[in-house]
Amino acid sequence: MVARGVNAWFVAEKLFESQPQKRLELLALALATLTVSPRGDVASITVMLDMYEKTGTNAELTDGFVNYPRSIRDVEVAVFFREIKSGLFKVGFRSKGKVDVSALAAEFGGGGHHNAAGCTIAGPLEEVRRQVFSHLAHVL
Repeated sequence: MVARGVNAWFVAEKLFESQPQKRLELLALALATLTVSPRGDVASITVMLDMYEKTGTNAELTDGFVNYPRSIRDVEVAVFFREIKSGLFKVGFRSKGKVDVSALAAEFGGGGHHNAAGCTIAGPLEEVRRQVFSHLAHVL
């Protein structure tokens, strides 16, 4: 494509360096919820419904958020808690390879593959977090 005249920088910029300001505002709120386990091997972030209201965004702009806690040195599993309605959470798991998160998601009725999986869990956030981290403690 480059040999035919495609400007590689222009394409890369449009794909990887162009996002709505509102997405970064939402990401800032999500990153403020960052938690890392005492051993440093699990990290999570959360997006609640009120964050969408504050930023004028929606769930479509959360794609890739789970990669931020996963990028922390020594973190093996990242968890993204996303409230989809009051008392109901989509939970996304990402692994760097040592942990099969599809097995973890299956314990909650979800699925996926070894390094990326998810499920839906009902309950208040703190209870959902407790359940997920309790299961993770057994896996790690």
